[in-house]
Amino acid sequence: MSTVLWANHLKDGVVESDESDKFSLYKFLDKLDSICEKLDITRISAACDATDFRVNLEELELPEGMASTDELMAQSGAWLDAEDAVHMLETLLSTVTAENIRFGIVKNHHQEVVAELEESIAYAKAAAQNNARFNCSIVM
Repeated sequence: MSTVLWANHLKDGVVESDESDKFSLYKFLDKLDSICEKLDITRISAACDATDFRVNLEELELPEGMASTDELMAQSGAWLDAEDAVHMLETLLSTVTAENIRFGIVKNHHQEVVAELEESIAYAKAAAQNNARFNCSIVM
């Protein structure tokens, strides 16, 4: 079992997920945050929510009456305005591709990071079109 990111929408208290594993974005989250800081944009980790991760590690319990981590994340999770998320992700992608930034020491995961950023941008754009909020949940 590995830890990954999933992109999510939040609209009217309901979470919808793309349920697409973004292993490289999770693996290189610190490096992506560092790039965001240099660009003076919102860090990608600001869009990451650890509710599901913490429940699976038994650090957090679902409140009485809640059936899923999505319900708890909808209520108290980390969310960004979808338009802000689109701006951050597009700026990050532009820099990663323009500077051909390497991800990984032995193997270069650049293409995987680019593909996962593109997938996340598409999901964030869909959230923006639906006046929804956006995040990436840490899932294991």
